Amino acid sequence: MTKPFAKPSFKQLLVIALIIVIGLTISWQLPLNNGPSQKDWDANRQNLPEIAALEERIQLNLFGEQAPATEGMGPDIDQPIDIEAMEAKLAGLTKNVTTLRQPTEQELTEFYQAHQADYRQASKFSFSQILFSRTKHGGQAYQKAEQALLAIAQGQMPSGDSSDLQRSYGLKSADKIDQEFGSNFSEKLLAQVLDNPQSLPCWTDPIASIHGVHLVCIDNAVLGDIPDLDSVRSQVINDWRYTVADQD
Repeated sequence: MTKPFAKPSFKQLLVIALIIVIGLTISWQLPLNNGPSQKDWDANRQNLPEIAALEERIQLNLFGEQAPATEGMGPDIDQPIDIEAMEAKLAGLTKNVTTLRQPTEQELTEFYQAHQADYRQASKFSFSQILFSRTKHGGQAYQKAEQALLAIAQGQMPSGDSSDLQRSYGLKSADKIDQEFGSNFSEKLLAQVLDNPQSLPCWTDPIASIHGVHLVCIDNAVLGDIPDLDSVRSQVINDWRYTVADQD
């Protein structure tokens, strides 16, 4: 019974490509007369570039940049390629390419006005927090925080759960807050401030983090400025293109 034809791996294809390149290099360097002598072959072989140099040149020609060193590369490099995943990536790339048109000034202005809050510079907050740990309470952490908020309204201050977090934080930038509490925690603080323009919220509704659920008393908030369109024009154009591509 004839064995089914096995698809060549990427590494095998690369070796074949290198062999073709070497063969073409030799043919380009040989004289067009009565054929190469052994001396010609030896001379041309000495002038051929190293395999590593050829690989680097192929990488530069294909991808336009130096290939980074690959760590942890194992036998799975020769595993079959996921065709569906590759097609999905190519479809995404095609969508991006087909939406790289320049928006009109009106389109850009309207988009910016609708999303200008997204371009606010980093804000800073000082606050106190009470944690209800998800490790201790599991799915009941949010409910525990709600019960504690009711207790505060009745004049009782809950202690919350112990953790490595500080109870109070001085004025701290949004990125530093997110590093400690998890992505978007500072945005939740910002939302609480914007929803309470008359006074800083103390204590807030329960706010989730990577540690659990918190009640937060915001002592001070320095909101980041919202830049004008011209100072963030290139970013707004990219965001507009992404939105248009997502709608197609």
